[in-house]
Amino acid sequence: MTATTRVWRAGLTLALAIAVAFAVVAPPEHCPSVTAAELRQSAQASVDWFIRNQEADGTWVYIYDADDDSIPPDYNAVRHAGVTMGLYQAAAAQLPGALQSADRGLEWALDTLFERDGWAAVTYQGEVSTGASALLVAGLVYRREATGETRYDRVLRRLGRFLLAQTEPTGAVLAYYDEGVRAPVAGEYSKYYTGEAYWALALLHRAFPGQGWGDAADRIGAYLATSRDEVEDYWPPIPDHWAAYGQAETVEFPERGGGPLTEREVEYARRQAELFGSATRWVSQQFGPWGELVRGSDTPRGGGYGVISEALTGWWLVAQQEPRLTDLEGPLAERATCIAGLAVSEQSDARDAADAASPERLEGAWFVDGETRMDDQQHALAGLLRTIPIVEAQETSGSSESSDPGDDPPSGWLWAVALVLALNPARAAFAIPRAGRSSQTAIGLAAVGGAIGGLAVCVVAALADPLLEALDVSEPSFRAAAGIIAAIAGVADLFRRPPPAEPSLAGWRAVLVPVAIPVVARPALVVLALGAGADSDLLVSAGAIAVGVVTLTALTATGPTEGPWGRVLRWAGRLLATGLVACGVILTVDGVLDV
Repeated sequence: MTATTRVWRAGLTLALAIAVAFAVVAPPEHCPSVTAAELRQSAQASVDWFIRNQEADGTWVYIYDADDDSIPPDYNAVRHAGVTMGLYQAAAAQLPGALQSADRGLEWALDTLFERDGWAAVTYQGEVSTGASALLVAGLVYRREATGETRYDRVLRRLGRFLLAQTEPTGAVLAYYDEGVRAPVAGEYSKYYTGEAYWALALLHRAFPGQGWGDAADRIGAYLATSRDEVEDYWPPIPDHWAAYGQAETVEFPERGGGPLTEREVEYARRQAELFGSATRWVSQQFGPWGELVRGSDTPRGGGYGVISEALTGWWLVAQQEPRLTDLEGPLAERATCIAGLAVSEQSDARDAADAASPERLEGAWFVDGETRMDDQQHALAGLLRTIPIVEAQETSGSSESSDPGDDPPSGWLWAVALVLALNPARAAFAIPRAGRSSQTAIGLAAVGGAIGGLAVCVVAALADPLLEALDVSEPSFRAAAGIIAAIAGVADLFRRPPPAEPSLAGWRAVLVPVAIPVVARPALVVLALGAGADSDLLVSAGAIAVGVVTLTALTATGPTEGPWGRVLRWAGRLLATGLVACGVILTVDGVLDV
């Protein structure tokens, strides 16, 4: 193999790593721009769908299959209560027709009430679920505030007492009540009902302060933040949009003396925001130029867009009130606007419905594989409505983007350490050509070659921001790509032999080999330089490379890489490679979980 071949191979290796980073791990994201008027129009189309698809008894079409123009006979009381609640949210936003449709749905739900021991609960086909009653409570509070009427206060309190009866002293919420034995079903919980009860009780506190509802809500909130995932055996942790609803209420409780949230609640809010932010990036990547090739075609249904929107907007409200979360306010706004724009773009409109067998069931709905459910429209409706204030704030400020950098980047020290470890001076020392050269010449080759390579890395870091922006790649996404490539490079260094010094070019052209081997042939170093340049100041990259080059030069000055000193360098290289793996893992996790 000639020296020129080695340089070309190094360049091809780098090109492959860059292609993998940008094409597979961090592909372009697509986030359509959207205005407050467009969000409102889309929300109104969803309300109109419910109006057209409501039966005489107050129920709505539960499932519609557009492929064969059929409506299965299934129904679900929890989702009925959710639609009623969602329409009352729309009524509070003054969308025409929402209140009347919600009231018809409310009458159906009230006719199902099961009453006992001073409380009442929604029951359907023998099932008494906590979730249905919790969502009905939320809807009635919205109705009370939208209309100023108090005629449902009695039933509101009775439904609330049922939620209290289902809440254990720990804050855990039992999912069902057994009419036969007249007792809650012990040990049975739901990943959704706990958060729904949390939110409903917080809303009851808003409607009827000083009556104990807030204490119960706080107890559930503490349980969600500290132990629910462990007690109920959920791994990975549940992304819970209902918890976002609940905490957005409790963060404003004036009774909290020590601050809006406890430390554990702050940690929980941040973790939840990260989960939904990561989900938004994944979906936006699916809609990118080649997203389906690397992210699959399994895009969300309407309920999926809605749930992500509801969560992001909820945590945005929390971040506005909680000083320890203010760094998330901008990123959450950006992600919420992105997912809402995608939802609007995927909603069926009049043109889609024009040739349909039942256009009234198509227009305003979201379909996946030819099917829509009423909760697709309900969750999407809620998410759109809750995104309007975010977009209005952006429109008022004259910017469609967050003023925040869009993420919470890792420390500059982590990037600096990762860059030095990626350079791996102990391994790079083996690539310095010494044959037929004096020690002074070898040192010069290391210093000059390293300086040229270091300058190239700094140029790469300086180009990071415009490059990622031009390619529609977010900083957290590319951070994860850099981490993955760094970890792979570190693992490879643990088992590969150090790079040989020969063959090398003649004279001072030999500097091309140390440049190619420790710099260009280190894809992780170049990719990490892009990530560091996007996340931190250019001085971080420059300082790290300077440290690496000085170390490389010093190691070269210690003498040949054969014998005992060579063994020391090999083990030092493996140690640095282990550190690179660790840094890569940290950067990957940080990138994946960043908002």
